[in-house]
Amino acid sequence: MPPGDRNTDRARVLRRFGSSALTSLLFICILWVVHRFGLLGDAQFYIACAATIACIVTFYLLIRSGWNERRKDPSLSVPMMLASVSVNTYVLYSMPTAGGVFLLLYLVSLLFGVFHLATQQMLRVAAVILLLYGLVIWLHWLHSPGSADLRVELLQWAVLAFVVVWFSIMVGYIHTLMARVDQAEFDDLTGAYTRRRIFEILRHEKLRVDRGAGPLCVCLLDLDNLKRVNDILGHQAGDLQLKMVVLAVQRELRNIDYIGRYGGDEFLLVLTQTPLAGARECADRFRRALETSSTNEIGAGLAVTMSVGITEYRVGEGIAQTVTRADAALYRAKSGGRNRIECAPIGRLAQPAA
Repeated sequence: MPPGDRNTDRARVLRRFGSSALTSLLFICILWVVHRFGLLGDAQFYIACAATIACIVTFYLLIRSGWNERRKDPSLSVPMMLASVSVNTYVLYSMPTAGGVFLLLYLVSLLFGVFHLATQQMLRVAAVILLLYGLVIWLHWLHSPGSADLRVELLQWAVLAFVVVWFSIMVGYIHTLMARVDQAEFDDLTGAYTRRRIFEILRHEKLRVDRGAGPLCVCLLDLDNLKRVNDILGHQAGDLQLKMVVLAVQRELRNIDYIGRYGGDEFLLVLTQTPLAGARECADRFRRALETSSTNEIGAGLAVTMSVGITEYRVGEGIAQTVTRADAALYRAKSGGRNRIECAPIGRLAQPAA
């Protein structure tokens, strides 16, 4: 995913946590039904419910506090999966005669890892599941050998092993495919969209405007002074400045706006539902934000600034014409002193000759 504002990332993680919490609440509803049928004792029912609620509260507090942001996976996928697996295993142990129906809920626990975990990580969780269920079978045989058919439980373990391993491999395959899609769509260094992808987005938004959607503006950003930073401080410092410009821009963009790496130290912005005046105001905000953050990072003498060229799309024209106008405005901004914004006049679209 492209780098974005910390609050945006936390909101995304909280939304995913919300779906996990809802699933856990549905699990409690299932426990209540099983308890009402007399298959789960009072004490076991209350313990399982309390453990589930405690997990929900704990993970919520960890995410709200920002502790999860120090982890490699801020969504805390593996801890959530293991917590779910542990509670489900306790219920299986508490229901020696009818616990087999809860085996399917192990797959629900594994679903928490979809899009987030690679095959090896999923297989580790699957191994924990098989180990815990094997422990349940052993405890049933040890403490109440007549409560369940050992052969049936071993068969269930073997089938579960096949299913969770196959499921883990498929989830890992999906994760690999998603990673490849990300590589094709996002620039490795900055996290902005690639040139190919940002032009696909621009073509899509052009068609929307041609069909009557609101105004569309295109901005070209060029970093001033980046070569000097590379020469004096090294390319790592220059790479950091490239990342900083994307962060500065994304903090000011809405969810319906887009930024892509146009080439080198140039970026292309697609601002939807935005007139020229609004685009200039937005560009000035992230121009000032970059100047401040770069000054704080490497000092005023080497601070990287940006020049911006903006134009508004004219209905019916080609994308190349729009970008060319923005590029001409960017040239005026660079030649006019840099660290400034220039807007290209919209004018009129030339009519074809009769």
